[in-house]
Amino acid sequence: MTNKEHFKIFSQQHEALLPFSLTYGWWYKVVANSWDVAVVLKNEEAVAIWPYFIRKKGPWEVIAPAYFTPYAGPFLTYPKGQKQANKISYEHKMHQELLAQLPKVAEIEQQFQLNFKNGLVFRWNGFLEQINYTYLLDLSDTEEVLWSNLRENIRRQIRKAEKGINLHKKDNAPALLEELFKDTFKEKGTTYPIGDNGIIKRLVGYIEKQQKGNILFASEEDGEIHAGIACVYDHQTAHYLIGGSAEGYRNTAATSLLMWHQILAAKAAGCRFFNFEGSVIPSVEKFLRGFGGTLQTVHRIHKINSKSLNLVQKAKNTI
Repeated sequence: MTNKEHFKIFSQQHEALLPFSLTYGWWYKVVANSWDVAVVLKNEEAVAIWPYFIRKKGPWEVIAPAYFTPYAGPFLTYPKGQKQANKISYEHKMHQELLAQLPKVAEIEQQFQLNFKNGLVFRWNGFLEQINYTYLLDLSDTEEVLWSNLRENIRRQIRKAEKGINLHKKDNAPALLEELFKDTFKEKGTTYPIGDNGIIKRLVGYIEKQQKGNILFASEEDGEIHAGIACVYDHQTAHYLIGGSAEGYRNTAATSLLMWHQILAAKAAGCRFFNFEGSVIPSVEKFLRGFGGTLQTVHRIHKINSKSLNLVQKAKNTI
């Protein structure tokens, strides 16, 4: 049995524990290309997995976060009744075995799932360990409480947008969502970072066919599209994955209205949390913070193995 076949079985057995981005279905149906998985077996059953994505970075091959896949890295199951001291040593052992299975690449960069706590093995193997942030909103509160916890300017924007903006789904969601997403980068004057032309279509197909998410667009009464947001659901969390606004409609408050209705849709679907997949860009962080979520830390590791790539990176940093 291949590692991917073991991963598929593991994913089916532990679906209620895995974030969507660590399930076999996500990697097989959405990531689709240039991926593999490290697996640790015990008695011919997987007890630890690490799906990873390989891409080109100039002439080098690197392990990097897969497109639209916020969390990867190790996921372990633990022996029943395991003592805390034994749990830590078990994590060390599993992480080391998974690391040993990764291919020889020039660079490794990964962001781990929210519940990941123990990065010691990665430090011992020469990785830099960094902290990123996201906001996590508890959806167990009533709609009234969720509304009251919004920052006042967000509530004003939503009330304003409700007067002239319609929310709806669209049959041509993949193309429209991609266009809006690209417009966002065009407005910032930055390069579009997605190197897989078919991934948004596959992502939308995953949401719609598996009924694991929600895609909404905002438009004026004449049909002019202002913005769109796609969220993916797993067993307990809705993840804000893609958002974009049409050129010229950045300040219409449509995005605030869309985000609010995505929160309500996730609550109605039975999700326990809404993950805003935070940003370190100050203006984006401020916007996301306005929806009342709690700040959460996310572990990220990075290591450059190639001397030539390391020299190129150092030269870029000194410019």
